[in-house]
Amino acid sequence: MDKKEIIENAKNDAVGYHEYIAFIESLHEKKKATSFQDNSKYFEHSLMSLTRMNRIYKKLELSNDSINILKSIQAKQNWILITESWCGDASQTVPVIAKMSQVTDKIDLKIVLRDSNPEFMDLYKTNGSISIPILVLFDESWNELAVWGPRPEPAQAKVLEYKKLPDDKKPAYSELSHDLQKWYNSDKGKTTQEEVLKLINSISEVQI
Repeated sequence: MDKKEIIENAKNDAVGYHEYIAFIESLHEKKKATSFQDNSKYFEHSLMSLTRMNRIYKKLELSNDSINILKSIQAKQNWILITESWCGDASQTVPVIAKMSQVTDKIDLKIVLRDSNPEFMDLYKTNGSISIPILVLFDESWNELAVWGPRPEPAQAKVLEYKKLPDDKKPAYSELSHDLQKWYNSDKGKTTQEEVLKLINSISEVQI
């Protein structure tokens, strides 16, 4: 299967943000997450992530820079966001990206699940890993414009620093997760907005 076919399949499997949230809620009624559906820990993570996403989506106020730049987009863009309901990083960034996409009708955001779209995920690995979330920006004709993810650069630096530690000196992964969530909570979506806006600006410069 070539890249064009893989993207087409992902498009057909994609849903909007509110449809994605409704799907997660329907799974939670069955005590399931979007993947690893027989694993209770993933369900617990999914419950926490949904609560966090709903809170962030409700309370987030986009910066003036975000609003102005997003409203200045002239050509249609298709955004596809790869994620899963249990992902801690996604719970902090997906609602921010959703809010950004809703500023203008020039952006059409759709969400696909990583484990249901392995071929699409394989196109956007991070250093060989299937890390999420990943945001892929396409133009109206589905030509790839830019890629963001799997997390804001300061958070990614924390993960890379953790991975460099010798096994006998690594703290429990739960400590890293806690540290990441503390950073996200203090950042309040600011860096995610800035990094996505930087991509949009770079696209505009190329298109000019």
